[in-house]
Amino acid sequence: MKKTLLFTVAVLLTAVSLSAQTVWNLGGDPTVATNGSAAWPLNTGLANGSSTTYGGTETVNGLTITTGMISTTSLCGVVSASVKGFTSPTTSITYAFVNKFLLNGAGYTGATNTDVTPLVNMPTQKYASFDVSGNSTIYMIGVTGSNGSARNAFVTNGTSLIGTVNFPSSNAALSEGIINYTGPATKLYLFFNASIALCYLSATNVVVTTSVNQVLSDKGISYNGNEILNTNGLSLEVYNVIGKKVAASMASIPTNKFQKGVYIVRAAGLNDSMKICL
Repeated sequence: MKKTLLFTVAVLLTAVSLSAQTVWNLGGDPTVATNGSAAWPLNTGLANGSSTTYGGTETVNGLTITTGMISTTSLCGVVSASVKGFTSPTTSITYAFVNKFLLNGAGYTGATNTDVTPLVNMPTQKYASFDVSGNSTIYMIGVTGSNGSARNAFVTNGTSLIGTVNFPSSNAALSEGIINYTGPATKLYLFFNASIALCYLSATNVVVTTSVNQVLSDKGISYNGNEILNTNGLSLEVYNVIGKKVAASMASIPTNKFQKGVYIVRAAGLNDSMKICL
């Protein structure tokens, strides 16, 4: 069993790639080829979930949008039309955005637009997240979500504040900000103290899973970024890369307490397996 699992992982690791810089062209600038309008189409809420389920998620090129434990009617991950130009004072690059992207609120309860630091470092609602292999430079272009009210964007690793970008009170013009993370591989979280419209987001050393082995999906087994879903109540076992069983259940299995790494999901009586990367 252990040898078989190790061989499977070695093959599936080819589905995970590291990128020097990953660009999320949230504002659909047609001159920016990477992840433009096709990847971020006009939408009333990418991560709203269903009408009865909280915690909807959506992942695009390594960027995961999470609604969290709030009403699914709150329109998390909205992409709407908004034509704005911007010339970066840092890079001198000129952008022509046609859309804006909204998480549509604060990343935690009790937030106010005057918060200079977040009340929590692990967001609970309306946030984005991505994995990095180490040091990362995060760059964003955006504007306050409400004219006359300055807003702050926070990046954390779930336990510590990494940096803050302030967006001025006027929504007439876009502005930019840079946050530098220095440290080992981790998951970074992006969230706000109140609504901010983003047009562009990039980060270096992002870990992107270019394909996820979902061969068990027809058996009701899939992975949504937060838990291994087991809708048919099969007997599941989860193994790490050295073949050690780390979980077993006939229900869905949360992965929030798993260490970062690659895991193999197997179901009793089935030859196929599913790979997930945290």
